[in-house]
Amino acid sequence: MKNLIGVGLTLAVQVLLVVPALASEPLPGKVNVSKLDQAGAAAGISTSAASLLTGEERQLAVQKAEFLRFAATKIREMNSNHILSRARMQINKGPDGLYRALFHEIDDQSMTCQVSRSESRSVPYVAVLSYKERIFAASCATPEACRQEQFKPVEEIPNRHIFIYSNGSWQ
Repeated sequence: MKNLIGVGLTLAVQVLLVVPALASEPLPGKVNVSKLDQAGAAAGISTSAASLLTGEERQLAVQKAEFLRFAATKIREMNSNHILSRARMQINKGPDGLYRALFHEIDDQSMTCQVSRSESRSVPYVAVLSYKERIFAASCATPEACRQEQFKPVEEIPNRHIFIYSNGSWQ
């Protein structure tokens, strides 16, 4: 029994690696099993191994892949739209006569996602996106020099956002 659970977990992880290849197409109401099997075969997962997953597990795997793509896009948007992004860094003159520059940037390497089924019919999936927002700073003689300076991270702010899957998209 333990061996069967281990095989099931291994297959679930492998399917999560395969599903991004399927995620480039719009999601139908149901998962196209033949496409999942084709993608699984390309990744070395046999059709019989993929068939051990239930339809619900396959749909959850597809939603996880969709959310990962959605989250990566959301992180890029937040980075470019941040009021204190690198392009809009804050530069202030300090009492010592030096200029201190700082900007915020989301560390995409710190991004983690959790997707789970919901008991709601109108909101079948819920996801949590976690990441760290890093604050970078530098001190320079002039504001222009600050824009070219090597910045050092001075603080990390943990963030967590909850998203729902409703009406065919993540919100």
